[in-house]
Amino acid sequence: MRKTLTNPVFLVCLTLATLNQVLEKIFEIFIPIVHSYLDDLLCFSIVLTLGLAMYQYFKPDYQLTPWHMWPVLIVYALYFEVYLPTIYNAFTSDILDVGMYLSGLMVFSYFINRDDAVGLVSNL
Repeated sequence: MRKTLTNPVFLVCLTLATLNQVLEKIFEIFIPIVHSYLDDLLCFSIVLTLGLAMYQYFKPDYQLTPWHMWPVLIVYALYFEVYLPTIYNAFTSDILDVGMYLSGLMVFSYFINRDDAVGLVSNL
């Protein structure tokens, strides 16, 4: 669990997401493309890493399988891109958001959800 929560990719994603939210919520600075897509790109690396860390608390070498990850992607896409835009005007359906979710899922899968993830990142 500890190595998962200290994975450099997770920490960068968490830092970028936090900085973006501080800029938007406190300083009211909105960079259009960042505002539209950064959170969607970083979401899965953060959410799935936290989930993986919980699994690893009980089983240290555990890795998430596609059976864990794909349902999360489907639920996020359906909820945020299909359902919410129909009931709240503040939400917009955007297929590029789903692409960002998928890209974030691939980042998580390749750089975080592996036995050799920390070594992989340090070799870049």
